[in-house]
Amino acid sequence: GSRSIDFVLRAMVFNVVPTILEIGLVAGILGTKFGMPYAAVTIGTLTAYTTFTIAITSWRTQFRKDMNRLDNEASSKAVDSLINYETVKYFNNEEFEADRYDESLAGYQQAALKTQTSLSLLNFGQNVIFSVGLSASMIMAAQGIMAGTMSVGDLILVNGLLFQLSVPLNFVGSVYRDVRQALVDMEAMFALRGQATKVVDKPDAAEFVPSG
Repeated sequence: GSRSIDFVLRAMVFNVVPTILEIGLVAGILGTKFGMPYAAVTIGTLTAYTTFTIAITSWRTQFRKDMNRLDNEASSKAVDSLINYETVKYFNNEEFEADRYDESLAGYQQAALKTQTSLSLLNFGQNVIFSVGLSASMIMAAQGIMAGTMSVGDLILVNGLLFQLSVPLNFVGSVYRDVRQALVDMEAMFALRGQATKVVDKPDAAEFVPSG
């Protein structure tokens, strides 16, 4: 509980707030110096990027849970068979225990495959969204150069500012997942305050006065 509060505060101070501030500064610079279409493309790209990341991260959490559960299940079956080796040998259940272990391993492999596939989908979607936004900004900057309203240095500036935003965005998924888990832990901790105690004083209980 207390560690969850500490993590949420650290994430807000060192990840979420600086990222939002950086996005606002970049959008403000682009909108002021080059026009509102650049700011609109930047905000739209980052909104789509964040929404997609949060949605896919929430969806693929179930695969990670299944993988951990099946991994623990396979480990417990292996340890249980080894501890009770004599019993397994006495009843000739070696093949049965091996089949149970293989079944858990097969489930773990399927869950791990889904986890890796969903991660690849997440990374692919993130790259597509950011590349589309960056390409749109570069096309507008190239048109500005052709029209004589922008220079090559301005194009490099736009490119550099947008690439600067890609660094903190790489941590959106992990920060969101960890913060959500921390909030769940905090809720469980605060729920303890609502638990009624089994030992309570009677309404007319006398005040205890220690003697001596």
